[in-house]
Amino acid sequence: MNLSQLYYFKKLAELQHYAKAAKELYITQPSLSNAISSLEQELGVSLFQKTGRNIHLTKYGSEFLVYVTSGLEQVDKGIAIMKNYAGTSDGGKIDLGCIITVQTGYIPKLLNDYKTRTAGVAFNVREAASAPLLGELKSGHFDVVFCAHGEDDPDIAYIPVLTQQVVVAMGANCPLASKAFITPADLEEQHLISYLDTIPLGRAMRRALDERGVQNVEYNYLDESILAGFAANGVEAAIMLDTFFLHSVEGLEVRPFYLSALERRPCYHRVYLAYSTKNYHPYCVDHFIQYITDNLVLEEDPLARYID
Repeated sequence: MNLSQLYYFKKLAELQHYAKAAKELYITQPSLSNAISSLEQELGVSLFQKTGRNIHLTKYGSEFLVYVTSGLEQVDKGIAIMKNYAGTSDGGKIDLGCIITVQTGYIPKLLNDYKTRTAGVAFNVREAASAPLLGELKSGHFDVVFCAHGEDDPDIAYIPVLTQQVVVAMGANCPLASKAFITPADLEEQHLISYLDTIPLGRAMRRALDERGVQNVEYNYLDESILAGFAANGVEAAIMLDTFFLHSVEGLEVRPFYLSALERRPCYHRVYLAYSTKNYHPYCVDHFIQYITDNLVLEEDPLARYID
């Protein structure tokens, strides 16, 4: 048994077709067939069974695939680490997803800083909302994502990396504009708008406001751009996050939101680096996650309130 046979077996198990597997492995179909037959003879079990022109794994093949996949992942990582020590690594590519509010400032700075420390790593960056990002993370389309905390899931790990402050935004004619800060008591007579409560941020905002008895809220909006637009041009006040969107809306007044006038505890929503604990990660992805873990984990402020 040799390493090539194990790679051949894994590829054939993925494609379940000799011709397709041989093409991707850059070998002939007879060479692949001979390698698999030799492996089966050495193991003493049949790994594949023919079904017409296709094949599928036997129960022995399915079990063997688990061990082979795990073993080859460790071999690949070991090779990558040794090449990195030797300065011959090609770096690799990381598919990264992020919410829009971190893609203009935080992500470019983070990646530029990381690239100065780690040569050769390329990033493929795509923006989406938190829920789709987490779905594509689990399916393997992303290696890591920067997003709001989703529902608890044993297959996803979250590392807090930055905060965005909760504020109240309004037009200049709103009665709240005369205040230096806003508390839940100030909102009792005010018509409020906030995020859709079907997205992670909206659910977190609704929980926080419900705890403080703030009930007159319309949870219908997707992001800060539309919330800020309605707040600046209407009678509504928007309870939302302080992001770059707010600074591009003319006539908008923004005030910090505190839980009480006495304590004046600011509220923050956290953004997380999320990654799958189940999916395979090449060495470059593990190294990036470790870099975040070692250097950029957010320290919790005991005086603040986190709504996520």
